[in-house]
Amino acid sequence: MDWALITGLAVTVIALEGVLLYLLLRQHGLLLLRFDALNHRLDTIEQISAAPRGGRRPLPSQQTPEPLPAGKTAPAFALPGLDGRERRLRDYVGQPLVVVFFNPQCGFCTDMAPALGQLSKDAHPLLLISRGDPEENKRLATEHAWRCDVVLDPRAQVADAYRTQATPTGYLLDPEGRIASPLAIGADALLTLLERTPSNGASHPAHRETAAHEQTDKTRLRTRPISESRINRNGLPAGTPAPTFDLPDLNGQIRSLNDFRGKRVLLILSDPNCGPCQELVPSLTHLHQQSRPDDFQILMVSKGKLELNQQKAREHSVQFPVLLQRGAEIAKKYGIFATPVGYLIDERGTLATDVAVGKEAILRLAAA
Repeated sequence: MDWALITGLAVTVIALEGVLLYLLLRQHGLLLLRFDALNHRLDTIEQISAAPRGGRRPLPSQQTPEPLPAGKTAPAFALPGLDGRERRLRDYVGQPLVVVFFNPQCGFCTDMAPALGQLSKDAHPLLLISRGDPEENKRLATEHAWRCDVVLDPRAQVADAYRTQATPTGYLLDPEGRIASPLAIGADALLTLLERTPSNGASHPAHRETAAHEQTDKTRLRTRPISESRINRNGLPAGTPAPTFDLPDLNGQIRSLNDFRGKRVLLILSDPNCGPCQELVPSLTHLHQQSRPDDFQILMVSKGKLELNQQKAREHSVQFPVLLQRGAEIAKKYGIFATPVGYLIDERGTLATDVAVGKEAILRLAAA
């Protein structure tokens, strides 16, 4: 017998068995990985299946963070002012203070800028926490004679801590630095809040009334006490029939909310001059591309000039409908004057959720 040949064959067989064993183990490992991935996907599907379908019930409240409650200590911060000097919340303790979250790229914010100048002149306690370009903030402060402190929060970290991403919004803080009001959403609500907050200096009410009448129709904003106003400023509640409308799209075609009856509609109120609105659009575009058009529709209602809205739509390759409202007519119908905000409307034309205020809240609403 040729023992060398037999030994060689044996070694070859053992080597082949080793290779086969390695391949089997490797394949087994891949199968385990795929099995784990499948389990993860099934878990995700189960979680989605457990959520309310078709907008027939309001989504869980955790989809939109609740504003800070009255009585809670306001989150501390240290932010640079327009002069470069740091301001801290503790610098303002001992007096009431209205904290306003502002963005020079927000149309509603710039509309209220003249009124902020008058109110700060009358020594109403006001602190603007603003985003955007420092030079643009300085220009507004100079142009409208703001006499209040303006601090810069470029990454909106303080806005996050105060649970708001929309502008303009704000709170009244008491002299101990605690939240003393619900979150005021929109220019109208903020100016009302400021008017109701006692000023720190001597200013005769008649002087404020005269100054208010001297503003143009474009920049004059309602400053009556909330008890005298019939305008809702906090958004319509879930379960309300969605107010319908007929508006032109970017091509001039009249579109109606009723055209989308039978689908779930994510309604967005936006502004081409609003920074957070423009940050939101790419995510909405991606969501539109991934959605089934037969049962879900994104619908944006924007303000401003046609040309600017068309430009922004081209920049972001927007394919979903963008309609143009005149002034704030649709904002008034839906009881909210900030941007961006969103509602989910069910197939029957009913609001399935309370209003989602700000980019992050809208994205959470869309994900749900």
